Amino acid sequence: MENGELGEDLPHGFLVEEQTFVVNHEDVTEEENNSDSNSGNKNAPLREQDRFLPIANIAKIMKRAIPENGKIAKDARECVQECISEFISFVTSEASDRCLVEKRKTINGEDVLFAMNALGFDNYVEPLKLYLKKYRDMVLSPVNTSKVLPVTLTQKPVHTAKPMNSGITPKRVAPDADPPVASS
Repeated sequence: MENGELGEDLPHGFLVEEQTFVVNHEDVTEEENNSDSNSGNKNAPLREQDRFLPIANIAKIMKRAIPENGKIAKDARECVQECISEFISFVTSEASDRCLVEKRKTINGEDVLFAMNALGFDNYVEPLKLYLKKYRDMVLSPVNTSKVLPVTLTQKPVHTAKPMNSGITPKRVAPDADPPVASS
């Protein structure tokens, strides 16, 4: 088969590389369509919800970048959804390759930064390094319990009202403390 003939027998599909074919939804058998999981069959095509991030999340992020009265067309949301999902797969694949070379099973933040740099997204590497450091500092730092009250699953957090130009700031009261007694 010559390069001009490649993919001619795929009316609705397309050829990604000489030996990689994209599966069309018509090619999926009824049994594959009805299954709840693809975990049993590694050759089964991924379902749309497994390939893409939720479109509601994408739309929420997109809305932050446009004016409040701006609108986003459905096809624009879907296009960005595909692009973002492809980008994540692209970076993750590169990070995964590094893990395979180093004989590790878990991708970490440094692997993602390495992948971003290797793929030419080096403008993002330094800001992401800074973000990762701040995130790790926040997560790993011991919490100062004298300033923050613990909240359990059965308790509601204690909220304080904002002062109304009185100059008086309400005190934060621990949930198990005795209520203040009014003096007469």
